[in-house]
Amino acid sequence: MSNGEVCCILGVCCPAGSAAQLTALAHEIHKQRPQMTEALALSKAAAVLEHYGHFAEVLAIVDAQPA
Repeated sequence: MSNGEVCCILGVCCPAGSAAQLTALAHEIHKQRPQMTEALALSKAAAVLEHYGHFAEVLAIVDAQPA
C-alpha cells in the first residue's frame, strides 16, 4: 500500500489495536472533518476500530496463503 496512513489504519503496517492505528484513523477523520475537534475525532476513531475489530480481518486476508 502506498499510503502509509491508510496502511496503518487497516492494520497492515501497524498492529491492529495499536496506538499508531488509532492515531492514524483519528488524524484522517480530523482531516476530512476539520470542524470536529481532535478529541472527538480520537473518540470516533476508537469507536470505529472497536466496531470493526480493529480491521484485524484485513491483515488476515492480506497474509493468507493462496489456495
